[in-house]
Parts: sequence; C-alpha cells; structure tokens
Amino acid sequence: MRRIATIVTALVLASCGTPRSQQVRNEARDRFDRANAQVVFDQALQSFHAGQFETALQYVDKAIARFPKDGGYQLLRGRILLEMKRVDLARECFARAAELSPEAAEPHYYLGIVHQRWGELDEAVLSYAKAAALQPSQLQYVAAECETLVAAHRLDEAQARLDAVAKSFEFSPVLDRVRADLAGQRGDLCDREHWLAAARLRTDPSKATTLAEEIAHNHFEQGQWAACVAALDDEALQPESRRADLVRMRARCLLMLDRAREARDLMLTLREQVDADGRNATILGMAAMRLGDATRMAEAGRVLTQCRPERCDGWLLLGVAALDRGDRDEAERMLREAAAREPSRDLPRKLLASLQVEAGSNGPVTAAVPH
Repeated sequence: MRRIATIVTALVLASCGTPRSQQVRNEARDRFDRANAQVVFDQALQSFHAGQFETALQYVDKAIARFPKDGGYQLLRGRILLEMKRVDLARECFARAAELSPEAAEPHYYLGIVHQRWGELDEAVLSYAKAAALQPSQLQYVAAECETLVAAHRLDEAQARLDAVAKSFEFSPVLDRVRADLAGQRGDLCDREHWLAAARLRTDPSKATTLAEEIAHNHFEQGQWAACVAALDDEALQPESRRADLVRMRARCLLMLDRAREARDLMLTLREQVDADGRNATILGMAAMRLGDATRMAEAGRVLTQCRPERCDGWLLLGVAALDRGDRDEAERMLREAAAREPSRDLPRKLLASLQVEAGSNGPVTAAVPH
C-alpha cells in the first residue's frame, strides 16, 4: 500500500508540474527567440536609417520569422515598405502591428499616412485621432489629425479640435501653422497673417524658410507690397534670396511701390537664367517701360515675342521701344501686332490712335505709359 501511495503521489505531482514546466520552457524559448530576433532587428533598423531598404527588409523578415509576436517588428517592416513605395503591403504591416501592440500609437499614425496618400482623408483622420488618443502628449499625432481635418474641409471640427488642445500645446508653432491653414481655407487672410506671424516668432530661423516664404506670399496676396518686401528680407529666406520666383515677387512689389528702377535692376540679375515662359522678361519689360528704358524694353520684347508670340506683351514692348527711338513705322507695325493678338487690351489701341493723330504733324511721338 505504501508503494502504491508513493506512485500515486508521484503521478499527481507530475501531472501538476507538467503545465508549469511547459510554461517555463515556453517562456525560456520566447526569451531565446526574442534575443536572437532582436539582434537581427537592430541590423534591420541600422540598414533602414542608412537608406538601405532592401537589406533592411531582409533583416526584419528574419526577425519576424524568429519572433512574430512583436508589433514593433511589423511596424518597422511597414515603414521600410512605405519608403519603397509598396504602400499596400505597408498598410498590412501597420494593421498587424496595431493588432500585436494594441496600446501602441505609432501603427495608427502610419496607417493615417497611408490613408492620406490614398486620398482617404476621413479614414486618415480616424487613424491619427486613434494615435493621439493613445498618446495625447505627442504633438505630431495631434497636428496630423488637425491638418487632415483642414485638408478634408472639415473646418468646424478642425477648429474645435485645435481649441481642445490649445492649453496642452499653448506655444506650438506647428499648431499655429495649422490655424493659419484653417484661416486660409476660410478666406480670412488677416487671420492667416496673424497665425503665420505667431508661428514665425516661435520657430528657429534655421527651420523657418518655408514659413517665412508663406508670410511673404500672404502679404503679396493682400496687396501689402511694403510688408511683402520686408518679409522677403527675413533672415530665414536669405539662402533662397536669389531664387527666381522670390526675385520676381520682390520686383513686382517694387513696381507697385513706384520703385521701378530698383525693380529693373533686380530683374537684370536674372538675365543669365533660362526664361522659357517669359516671366522674367515680362517684369523687366514693365519696369523698363515705366523708366522709358528703350534698350531693356526691346530686350524683353524680343524674348516675349519668341516664347509667347500669341500674347500682346512682347509686341507692345517692341512698339513702345520703337516710339521712344522715333521709329514710327516700326512702332505702328509692332503695335498693330499687339492689338491683333489681344483686342481687349487698351494700351496698344490708344498708342496706335495717338500715332495716327500725330502722324501729320511730324512731331515726336511719345508713349504715355500708365502706372
């Protein structure tokens, strides 16, 4: 009997210990697999940051094969695929990462990026909102949600969300910038100006190039020519100051401020650039016309009649230049070309009429150029 009891006790203890032993073995195996997978994952991460996406993908696939339970591995795989423009597969990885790590915000954030790329703005808002709910202190997630609400024209919701987080991110230039976009969508350029200025004050000059440029554009759109010139002088824009579009903007403001000489001289700095669409020549010609500079008018006119012969501007400039030289025949021929191309333009017709009136007097014919 004593032997039978011993055997029974041993069997009972064995049956009780087996699940625990199996759990211990499983946990030990998981630790071993995770440790091995982590080594390969670190190599994947290093390759990803080095821009070696194919290599990174190979490493992360090995990490997932060794330990498929880690949502972070799927997240990295999705980011790699996103960089490789394999967006469908990336979305699957982010969705899987969200399942494996339900408390993680990043998978939802990247799902939002995928939806936004596909133009699914309402779905993107939901994903960004989920990320922000899981990690409300992360400005990046809140800003993405608000930006997408604005892009989706859900302006009242965007306003409400911005107001709700205002105290949490009181001095954020990122959200100031979103408020500026919201004001722009509503057509309120004054409010847009206010928020752009607020964002600029809170942004380091080395990181404010785009913002400073938007401030200049906003002034230009409102016809605030002096303010636009001042904005173009922002130190953040100095590395971009010779960019043709910014030079043209400044020159147009100078013209509107009756500073034609400065505008002309500024446009002459772009003479060596290719001007395939004639935008540089147009502004140069306008400034030269204000100054009575026949040489620059003719120069701009020749460019415009080559690249935009269907428009009247080049022919008009050549006509006015000829008038200033006293060449009546050439002036009349060019002005007729201008009037034929754009009959609704007043200046070519007025100058032609002036030529005809003064033709019999043999006196000097001057071009009355409006400001």
